[in-house]
Amino acid sequence: MKSRTTVISVSFNSSKIIEQMVNSIPEDVPIKVVDNGSSDDINERLLTYKNCELILNYTNQGFGRACNRGASQSQTEFLFFLNPDTIVNPDTILELEKFADTNPKMGAANPTIINKNNKSRLKTSSIIPMKKMQKPELKKLSEMPVLSGSALFVRRSMFKKIGGFDPNIFLYHEDHELCKRLSQQGFFLWHVPTAVAVHIGGSSSVRSSKLSEWKGYHMARSRYYVLNKFYPGQAFQKTFWPAILGILNPINLFSSHRFFKYKGQIKGAVSSRLDGGIFKLHGKD
Repeated sequence: MKSRTTVISVSFNSSKIIEQMVNSIPEDVPIKVVDNGSSDDINERLLTYKNCELILNYTNQGFGRACNRGASQSQTEFLFFLNPDTIVNPDTILELEKFADTNPKMGAANPTIINKNNKSRLKTSSIIPMKKMQKPELKKLSEMPVLSGSALFVRRSMFKKIGGFDPNIFLYHEDHELCKRLSQQGFFLWHVPTAVAVHIGGSSSVRSSKLSEWKGYHMARSRYYVLNKFYPGQAFQKTFWPAILGILNPINLFSSHRFFKYKGQIKGAVSSRLDGGIFKLHGKD
């Protein structure tokens, strides 16, 4: 039977962990791995998987653009965006499809996401105001105000209708922005407890002050851009001042990781005030 879902995963030097994700996907489900200019051996590692197609970007185009490229080359009814360090239960995709069949207004859904410590979590807060609703319950089918992009199941028709992920966002908060537009179009966001994904982690980058500052910088720029898109006039104060308070917190002064994260956020907020926080792609696609 032809699969109704395509799995799309974005890779950046993820060759050591991505095979676990690929192995967890049923063999009849097509997988599009979009690589963002990695320098590892991902091409060789994925050659033996018949259901897996590697799509190469020559530069790091960011999470959203890479997801959009994978989606543009998919023809199935559903798309399942899955992080490379996440695996799914054998029936997860089928459970998500079954739910979608009985809920035509479903725009997107998350399975239950379990971390490496066997603890489950639901994403319930957003950097932008979302639809108010009762607090969702982990073990019950629940409508959600926002979803996590780490294991995001969507109808391809709805994803296409709203234009996919915003290409102006390089990294962080793409899921908040996408969920906001889905909700504005009258589509519903759901947590499906019978579907399960496990965030296994893996080759996490070694913490360094440079990496912490880089992450903080892009987190602030994305935050500014998303806030400015939906609530103009509030973006700078809600991006800059929390970073200032964070770096001045005495606790963070004794943590190199936190200090440089907030330092990066301050730089990101200031730079965003000049260019709107918009990600501009440079170099060859």
